[in-house]
Amino acid sequence: MKFRKKIAVAALATSALILTSVPAHAGSINGSGATFAQPLIDVCKVEFTKATGHTINYTAGGSGKGRTDFTNNLVDFAASDAVYTSGFPAHLEYAPVYAAPIAIFYNLPTVKEPINISAETLAQIFGGEITKWNDPRIIEENQNVTIKTPVYKTKKEVVTVGGKKVTKTVPVLDKNGNPTVLRTTSKTVNITLPNQAITVYYRTDSSGTSEQFGKFLQGANAGKNAGVWPKTASGTFANSTPNNIANSFNFQGASGSALVAAGVKGKIGGIGYGELSWATDNKLPVASIKNAAGEFVAPSAAGTSAFLGGGTIQANGSLVADYVKAITGAYSIGTASYGLVYPESAKKDPEKQKIVAEWHTYLLEQCPKKFPEKGYVALTGPLYDKAKAQIAKIK
Repeated sequence: MKFRKKIAVAALATSALILTSVPAHAGSINGSGATFAQPLIDVCKVEFTKATGHTINYTAGGSGKGRTDFTNNLVDFAASDAVYTSGFPAHLEYAPVYAAPIAIFYNLPTVKEPINISAETLAQIFGGEITKWNDPRIIEENQNVTIKTPVYKTKKEVVTVGGKKVTKTVPVLDKNGNPTVLRTTSKTVNITLPNQAITVYYRTDSSGTSEQFGKFLQGANAGKNAGVWPKTASGTFANSTPNNIANSFNFQGASGSALVAAGVKGKIGGIGYGELSWATDNKLPVASIKNAAGEFVAPSAAGTSAFLGGGTIQANGSLVADYVKAITGAYSIGTASYGLVYPESAKKDPEKQKIVAEWHTYLLEQCPKKFPEKGYVALTGPLYDKAKAQIAKIK
């Protein structure tokens, strides 16, 4: 009899544990937007569901599509790598929840070490002026030159992924969100580049990644090199190029980062741009980009943190980058990425708004730490504080 009572008590305790581990009102929210954010959202929304019981439905159709859906009240939130320049919705808050480098990936099987490209040369490649990989301007940056490379301080962190504790390596950031550069190494490189035509893959959809890449090409070439990329950045890449690329044989358009990366992977001589994870997942090498301090830096979370630390945080939560500021260790094609969310004045469903706030808090505080291999930056310092303040406006 006592044994039966013990079983009954154990069963009740187990039932109570199950009930308390699942939210009483698990719900779902819908979002759309940046393909830049997709690699992180795809893996982290699974963890969010395990932690909260809530479901995240996200369609990656590009930042422009996300902004349009948000304006038309078709989604509970959107993701965008660029802010509105027109068509502002009646109710909007930007929540910067993570950042990441925009990588320049390429397909050159005979080249066995990462190539180095300056902002000027990169603009000439993506503007259609440089059409061969053995162009003297690329050779000059890769043969018989000494390359300075920053080495960042890292640490080990234990996080829970898939219900298991795993150890991940992450950069050490100070209270202002800046990484620690332990040292700078020097190496003389002598890379032989092939007599191979360049095929440029670019985004045809309305893309925040394209807009931020265009801002870099214009901003980093300001002054004496302004002529190589004179137009204002646009979410439609072809609208910002200095030359008409519509009928250029060496330009191939694709919708979304996944197809850009796939195009480069399938074409020897191809080059494209996108969030670092698209290069990693497709086993494509990435270029080291010359920053304003004269260093060639590979895309990384630490380098992006260093670069964004030199920017200015706006009242609306967005960040304006400084492309000409000399910052040791900075990777200069980095961008903050934003959640577009409705504030209290929008009078949205309070239950869904609560999930939106929880999701963006999880994106900010958990996702980059759980998946550092995806290349996203866990925000710290003033940008983190601003993100928390913006999320608090969701009601």
